[in-house]
Amino acid sequence: MFFGGNLNKRPEERDWFYSPKFQETQNKTSVWRTFISKVGCYFRMFFSTSSIHGLNHLVAIGRHSLEITLWMGVVCLSIYGSVYLSLSTWLRYQSSPTIISMDRDMFAWNTTFPCVTICPDNKIDQRKLRAFVEDYDATEREKLEAFIIALANTTYENLDLLPEFDGLRPSQYMDTLLKLTPSFTPTLTIGAAGIHLNIEPTITEMGLCYAVNSKVAIYNSPAFRSSNRWDKIKKYNDTFFVHPLDGEVFAQVINLSTSYDVYIHGPAEVPDIVSKHQHSAEDFYMKLYVTATTVYTSATAAKLSVGQRRCRFLDENILAHSAVYTYTMCRMDCRARLALRYCGCVPHFYRNIGTERICDVKRLRCLDKYKEELMNLRVEKANSSVIIDCECLPNCDDVTYVIQSYVLQEWFLGTNLQWGIVTYPRMRYSRDIIFGFTDVLVAVGSMAGLFLGCSALSFMEIIYFMTLRLFWYILGK
Repeated sequence: MFFGGNLNKRPEERDWFYSPKFQETQNKTSVWRTFISKVGCYFRMFFSTSSIHGLNHLVAIGRHSLEITLWMGVVCLSIYGSVYLSLSTWLRYQSSPTIISMDRDMFAWNTTFPCVTICPDNKIDQRKLRAFVEDYDATEREKLEAFIIALANTTYENLDLLPEFDGLRPSQYMDTLLKLTPSFTPTLTIGAAGIHLNIEPTITEMGLCYAVNSKVAIYNSPAFRSSNRWDKIKKYNDTFFVHPLDGEVFAQVINLSTSYDVYIHGPAEVPDIVSKHQHSAEDFYMKLYVTATTVYTSATAAKLSVGQRRCRFLDENILAHSAVYTYTMCRMDCRARLALRYCGCVPHFYRNIGTERICDVKRLRCLDKYKEELMNLRVEKANSSVIIDCECLPNCDDVTYVIQSYVLQEWFLGTNLQWGIVTYPRMRYSRDIIFGFTDVLVAVGSMAGLFLGCSALSFMEIIYFMTLRLFWYILGK
């Protein structure tokens, strides 16, 4: 019958049935069906033997299609719940695994002695200035003198007071000011034995200043900038610590010979244009006594990523105009970027990185239109203000100081400054891990166990079936 029926077909139909193309199509279909069958058998074997609850009901013999559908929905919901809560746990670990706690054992730690930055009001040596202008045309000397004096005192607060003058190139501004800076050689004394600190010149947004007990002032020093260094200095001032058993500890800078502003801050920080300061006129004795608030990061928390601990160490630098990172330097770097955006230039008191234009008088006056935004890093609108996001994270290890005693009195022996610690802090803050990677594993394991009855061996089963078992199954063993 079969052959007879086939012979009754038209010749072209019989030829097509026996054609190589038809046979090839049949072979491909057979191979594909065999592959699908083997894959199905393999997954049925995995589902029936897996320790993950619910999978065996999907391949059990004699199950109605409604039962299979029901169990499929239950398994999918369980997988969704487990994955959703596990992702929430992982996001918590990535965003907020640390906590700030208080430590009240005041005798168990040392306190960092406060750093001061002194910014003299007299920024130009008149004798050096007169010698400098001798090289210029006589008709321009008076304008040049007035311009240099105004430039030396230029900050974001008084950009509009800078007179017009184009006899100096903007690239010469800072070098000229440094050449004409008066000598600064006061006497520094420390009320503690065996301690030696340096007075480090440092370029700030307020001009050339001088820092004592600073760990980062050297990175803005004229010598560091002129040598085009960007490395981290490993051997510098040792941190000067004091302890409650030391009693009152103070330092003095004697014979300043000029009025000045003084900024008190931590050794790992620098002042900027909006930092609080105290002013002393000439022939006055200023006495400042402070207490400290310390925040430090534990060794375990320091191993976390920057995004997890939400702070940065000195060597985790992302700034274009600085060799190290501090919170205030980050704000200064942000101001430089904003100045470049608003007026196409960067003020002369920032470090020149070679690819940015230094502001001339015209562009400095352009920046005066935005000085409130640049200083406060805040955009004022009609009924509100918007903070400019500079992406500046706080220092991981930082010390802030609060003035407890401030005395300014006339002094016939010259202009002097004294600062120190009388009242020691009774509390400090510690940044430590509250939710670590081990907690993540425990939480994820709990979710998998609650929803799917999984354990560590269940995950090993998945790996086993997707690798070694699959390899031998393909080989037919």
